[in-house]
Amino acid sequence: MLPMTFRDRLNQPGILLLDGAMGTELARRGINLTLPLWSAAAVLYAPETVIQIHAEYLAAGADIITTTTFRTDRHIFTKAGLAQQLARQACFAAVHLAQTAINNQIEQRCVFIAGSLAPLEDCYHPELVQDYDTIFSIQSEKAAWLAEAGVDFLLIETMNNNIETLATTQAALRTGLPVITSCLLCDADHLFDGTDIKPLMFELFNKGITAFALNCFHHTIISEFLNRYLPEIPLPLAVYPNADYYYPESGWQKDPTFTPANFARIALNWLKMGVKIIGGCCGTTPNHIHALHNLITQNRQLSS
Repeated sequence: MLPMTFRDRLNQPGILLLDGAMGTELARRGINLTLPLWSAAAVLYAPETVIQIHAEYLAAGADIITTTTFRTDRHIFTKAGLAQQLARQACFAAVHLAQTAINNQIEQRCVFIAGSLAPLEDCYHPELVQDYDTIFSIQSEKAAWLAEAGVDFLLIETMNNNIETLATTQAALRTGLPVITSCLLCDADHLFDGTDIKPLMFELFNKGITAFALNCFHHTIISEFLNRYLPEIPLPLAVYPNADYYYPESGWQKDPTFTPANFARIALNWLKMGVKIIGGCCGTTPNHIHALHNLITQNRQLSS
């Protein structure tokens, strides 16, 4: 029997658990994540820690783990003064680290690998966006690397502007793999560059994405978005909030109420609304995913 594909699994009943943060979790464990490489540095210099974090998310109940490829593209490696060829090597190495964690599971189960594609510049500064053709070229190259390395689908993360969202999505779709495009919102109706989310969503649907997603902002905005737009979304929806607040004027502010238990309760409500995939973004840990997994187990109708 052939293994189940990600598209097949999306069409089955039951929810899917995405993993939580990698970058902030590496930093929490003392790994030096100097910009511009950020988490890509760990692929090169701390691969065992990357495998360990993947393994902990798997043990927590994650059905999907995300490659540590947020910054493994030739643009970032050039900015870091490194050879462009090293970006390709890091991309393949990151996929191999995810595969290793899956293969090392004591109890083998079906787990999918999401190949991460991220903004070429800072996630919270859409004014730095490059032109469409440059983005398309770099992201097409990276998407092809991820596909060749063996990911199950492409996860376009933290898209903060209209140009990069569309260029990266078009680049990812060229691979033929399932594509999930995830946007970064500043409020329930707009991306960080002010783009209205509703027409952009429908343009993405028409392009042929497999699912739509939201990531890396506060859970209150996600809840507001779901209340407003969920009935209009014809595709599976994924959400993965960060653990804190981000304000363009002042930066990050801690949210001490976002404990694993509170995250699980909030996320369970999203699942009951019809969200298909839930995980965590910056600041979340394996404990957050474990708490949600346990709460889902107690509400078995969601997982069957």
